[in-house]
Amino acid sequence: MKKLFLSMTVVGLLLASCSDSDNPTPQNPTGEGVLSGDITGNRTLSADTIYTLSGATYVKEGATLTIPAGTRIEAEYSETSDVAFLAVERGAKINATGTSDNPIIFTSNRATPEPADWGGLVICGKAATNKGANAQAEVGGLTYGGNEATDNSGTLSYIIIEYSGNLITETSEFNALTFYGVGSGTTVNNIFINQVSDDGVEFFGGSVNVDHITVLGSQDDSFDWAEGWNGTGSFLYADQSVAAAFSSDSRGIEADNNEDGFTLAPISNPTLSNITLVGRNSASVTKEAGIMLRRGTLGKLSNVYLKDFIAGPGVEVADAESIAHFTANPVQGVRFDNVPTQAKVAGTFTEDDAATGAGNGAERPDWSTWADSFLD
Repeated sequence: MKKLFLSMTVVGLLLASCSDSDNPTPQNPTGEGVLSGDITGNRTLSADTIYTLSGATYVKEGATLTIPAGTRIEAEYSETSDVAFLAVERGAKINATGTSDNPIIFTSNRATPEPADWGGLVICGKAATNKGANAQAEVGGLTYGGNEATDNSGTLSYIIIEYSGNLITETSEFNALTFYGVGSGTTVNNIFINQVSDDGVEFFGGSVNVDHITVLGSQDDSFDWAEGWNGTGSFLYADQSVAAAFSSDSRGIEADNNEDGFTLAPISNPTLSNITLVGRNSASVTKEAGIMLRRGTLGKLSNVYLKDFIAGPGVEVADAESIAHFTANPVQGVRFDNVPTQAKVAGTFTEDDAATGAGNGAERPDWSTWADSFLD
């Protein structure tokens, strides 16, 4: 399979310096294209073309990948070749701007797709992380971090990501969408994640802000942060009950500062509001939590709806630094629905039976339904 990967890499390099199309209007696809290897120059895709994402694909520093509304990208599934994923390096950009009527779709090319068919989408930036200014990501030796809080890695808007989460190594997996040190100049909204074998969205440091994010069927955590993330998140909806499988300790939100040093700066301290998290409601699950806050993370959370977390607490706070913070600054306005154990530490939340969460309690809010007609 090395010959196949090399050939696809050559194709990717040849195409990287040219524009596929300057027409952003989506059409019925009439062509086929390839994304693979290193994209070293500015490249604009065409909505008239179905692209195969083949193997490790990197948007290199200084380059911009532009993806117009309506573009479909199918990750190559293979049990023997290199895992397909798309990584935007530090200093590179991705401008992927879909619409509710014509979203950008990342999916599997497998006839009957399943979670873990491919890797996922990885963005690296120059914002701060408590791993240092030149931290090394798990993925392909990527470097991230710096001191540019407003760094701009581009735009992600109205994007569907399906069937992702393959292995990076024997001990780590891709998430559907991963932010490594991404800055607040980056625009992220209306992301719809469907059936991922690991986490839906994970933040490693940075200051990126996100809103209107849906995660359906994450087999591990729906939202995860660590390493000093200081951005904002609003209108977050996740339903783990529709997942095909589950990890041994899955959470709606899993939040850390740094597992090797709970007080390392910058300390994770995001602001989140309007959140709905639906658990698995299964007797087979032995350990879970609606929201896990630990390892020194701080934060402000408000208007939260938690449903069907029956194998663990709705709000779980652990470790002295996080307990001290959330006792003084409890999660505000939590509504519990079929959550037998509300919290392990008293005083870490305030209850509000009128909380609406992401907008409609446990049900999917109207702002999330734009993707339904496009799901495979």
